[in-house]
Amino acid sequence: MDREHVRLAYGKEFVEFDVPRAFLAGPVLDTRKTGASPKPAAEEISEALSIPFARPKLREMAAGRCVGIVISDEFRAGLQKEIAEALVNEVLAGRPSDLRVFVATGSHDPAVYARNLKPHVEKLLAGLSVPAKQVLHDCDRSEFVGIGQTPGGTQVLVNKEWLGTDLRVYGHESKHHYMAGYSTVDKQIIPGLSSRRTIEKNHKNSLDHENAFAGRSPWHAVESRRFNPFAIDARDGRKLSERHWLSPDGRLVERAVDTFALDMVSEKDTIYWVRAGNPDLVTQEMTGVADKLGAYEVERTRYVVISPGGPPASQALYGVQNCFDMALKGAIEDGGEALVVAPCNGREDLPPEVRGLAPDGKSKALFWDNLVRFRDMPLEACASEIERAFELYLWKTDRVLKLLKANRIRMHLFCGLDAGLLESAGFRKAESIQAWVDERAARGDGKLRVINNGNKLFVTPVAAGG
Repeated sequence: MDREHVRLAYGKEFVEFDVPRAFLAGPVLDTRKTGASPKPAAEEISEALSIPFARPKLREMAAGRCVGIVISDEFRAGLQKEIAEALVNEVLAGRPSDLRVFVATGSHDPAVYARNLKPHVEKLLAGLSVPAKQVLHDCDRSEFVGIGQTPGGTQVLVNKEWLGTDLRVYGHESKHHYMAGYSTVDKQIIPGLSSRRTIEKNHKNSLDHENAFAGRSPWHAVESRRFNPFAIDARDGRKLSERHWLSPDGRLVERAVDTFALDMVSEKDTIYWVRAGNPDLVTQEMTGVADKLGAYEVERTRYVVISPGGPPASQALYGVQNCFDMALKGAIEDGGEALVVAPCNGREDLPPEVRGLAPDGKSKALFWDNLVRFRDMPLEACASEIERAFELYLWKTDRVLKLLKANRIRMHLFCGLDAGLLESAGFRKAESIQAWVDERAARGDGKLRVINNGNKLFVTPVAAGG
């Protein structure tokens, strides 16, 4: 039988198998390599900063100012160090009065997700001729200032030290996001630099899984794709923060604060697109670029094999879940079967009962333990309980339950987790990718879609009549 050879990411390694060509619905879906720059990342970033979009050069804006630079944490792999270095050097060239570099950890533990960034930023700021400090955000322990409420009803409490800056610089990497539509600079404020209370209220919007999903954003050029309550609330929170400044004597002043953004779409050390300047205009342009690189419209199939990509996306089911919403849900028929290919080997510093399931004990308790608790409950009862007792991380439980119960997807995992453990939450373990594929090909009752880097793609079904 004529067969197609397939190679998918499996943690830091790869897995390979063959699929009968007649069984395949089409080529493997993966990130497109359009516009990849051969230049080193540092050079690409420097060039973007030299020709900002609808803003003066950052060094000119920084002169004599108290400047805040915010970078993302290490929850996702990226070029955070390169971004930090480029922005710090550019700001210093303008001779600011004060410099603060923030790591936007949101609800993540800064001891874990700023572990490598902390010494890197410390080195960047050592021995400078201007006052400079690093701020590792902590949603429970940092000092916050309330600045008002978004139209969506979120009370916005933002890191006090960020509000004390009068030039605010976002350093970010964008991609499709399974709740916010796209990861944007908005997320560096909510959740990035906000209190747990603010984050939880904003993130409860994710329970609207019909609108809060990948590819929908208020920044999108297509009007029909602009409604996303999660993303709208985050945008409004950032906008609200940019209208408030905390004076040196502690007075909260309502006034416009100058802003600047550096954003990019990248993969490992390769930059596909990078822009600097006006945060709103840069973000609007980004959505079209992200779609060009990672959006697909496909016919749904009965069977799907999907890899979320390499680490950290593949380390724990908590992160792997992103690809369920990003790519799997749009590619698979209701009642279909999926094989998820990810080692789920976890970080070595985690206890065995957490490793491979979640990034820490609390997220494991709320995400995984509730999947187990809700496994045999009717979906309406599950949804009602989650709505009533919503906390961070429960949105992931909600989305997996809807996939399993509402869409009736049978989920199999090729991973390092124990079969009995997986079954306790409604998953099944596959011991062999090849055997799983061959068994379903022999049934002759549907096609197979194969997806690589599912945490970076946005897959939707072909519209009716399309």
